[in-house]
Amino acid sequence: MSNPYLYGQTEDNKQSKSLDEIFKIQFPKELLNELYDISGKKISDLKNQDGFLIYCNEDKLKDDVENNSIFTISGDKLTTYNIAGFVGTQNTLLSIRSRFAQDNGDDYFLHYMLQKVFNINISTLEHATDRNKAFQFLPYLFKYYFLKALSQGLYKKYVWNKYNDSKVKGTIDIARHIKHNFIFTGNIAYNVREHSYDNNINQLIRHTIEYISNLKMFSMMLESDDMADLVQDIRSITPTYSEKNRQQVINNNLKSDIHPYYYEYEPLRQICLQILMEDDELKYGRAENKIYGVLFDAAWLWEEYLNTLVSEIDSSFIHTRNKEGVGMICMLKNKDNKPKYWQAYPDFYSSALDIVMDAKYKHAKEVKDIARDDRMQIISYMHVLGLKKGVFLHPADNKHAGNISYGKLNIPEKNTDEYVYQYCFKIPQGEINCMQDFIDKITVSENEFIEYWKSVLKNNNETVKC
Repeated sequence: MSNPYLYGQTEDNKQSKSLDEIFKIQFPKELLNELYDISGKKISDLKNQDGFLIYCNEDKLKDDVENNSIFTISGDKLTTYNIAGFVGTQNTLLSIRSRFAQDNGDDYFLHYMLQKVFNINISTLEHATDRNKAFQFLPYLFKYYFLKALSQGLYKKYVWNKYNDSKVKGTIDIARHIKHNFIFTGNIAYNVREHSYDNNINQLIRHTIEYISNLKMFSMMLESDDMADLVQDIRSITPTYSEKNRQQVINNNLKSDIHPYYYEYEPLRQICLQILMEDDELKYGRAENKIYGVLFDAAWLWEEYLNTLVSEIDSSFIHTRNKEGVGMICMLKNKDNKPKYWQAYPDFYSSALDIVMDAKYKHAKEVKDIARDDRMQIISYMHVLGLKKGVFLHPADNKHAGNISYGKLNIPEKNTDEYVYQYCFKIPQGEINCMQDFIDKITVSENEFIEYWKSVLKNNNETVKC
């Protein structure tokens, strides 16, 4: 490329690094200005700008996370938060990995959480340049938004179709008629505006499907039980598909004209465009003042990943989802003595097992060192729900892996059996040879987690022995 380009990578979870360490080159000042345009801005504001920025944090509105920033720059330091993924502008790209990523840049942990949460199985990461590793996250979201969009039905819109026969039912196209029917044989050239499934949106989806089908890492995703029939539907309704038309299809979809009824198709359109823009000239030659990228709320991913494990401990656990109001508790009653105010959403709780669990995507500490707000939150949940056990679930590095600590609540003049616990879930690190190697090792951590809490909860009256 003729223009200078700035690429850097860092880690999430309040990592603070110098810009020189992140980008490893002497970067032009004008490129740094593009990063300053993102620094400190709310994610919600960045999403509203012209571009293709997807922020995936389903059911996490309770934390109002879109009011947070992707990163902030102060002096020569860039500080990240709980946001992973990548974000770029015209000449810059910043990849934010999980803090458990390998030294070579392979982020097995983030990919594994995405697999579990989005129900996609892969056993290998394709070899890619550092810059292209950021874009490996896109196919996960394709499945997620594809299924959401198709749940609204196949996208149908008005298109202009051209005909040349004797069944005139639209507007006669005089120029085309003269060209094709110079010797009159009874046919008339005409144009008709009619509903069609073979439109620019479904063509875009079709091109994305065919592109993914050639990716060794994700091709099997299209054949999964929940995808196969829908993929076949898209193929059958796009008979005019041609691979050589890909650039034209991309151009036709750069501006959204999706009908409001099909609102679930808008994020799918953006994901498809980013997947298809794999060519360097397309991917990095972005228009000025546009922001693109895919961001994940790592705290949400951690919670949803744990949900796949907690559900195996006992079926009585409730995993709260604020969009549907599932598991919501009200901490205040109204004048009619009915729960109504101060809505709260504990991550996981079971009245039958006398326990509430809170997923915390933070650096592991001993239970005595847990932050004040987190302490007050778990105690509030225990008190309002009338539960005796409160648990913090942290992902842990090698230093803290396997730590289990607890403390008994100190309530004056009351001999209580209420305890607060911290469980440090071991994330494999060090010598990880491949994705399958990571899967094998984290499966051991998962089995230990499930068996530990099953043994603790088998008798509600027993005190945990650490």
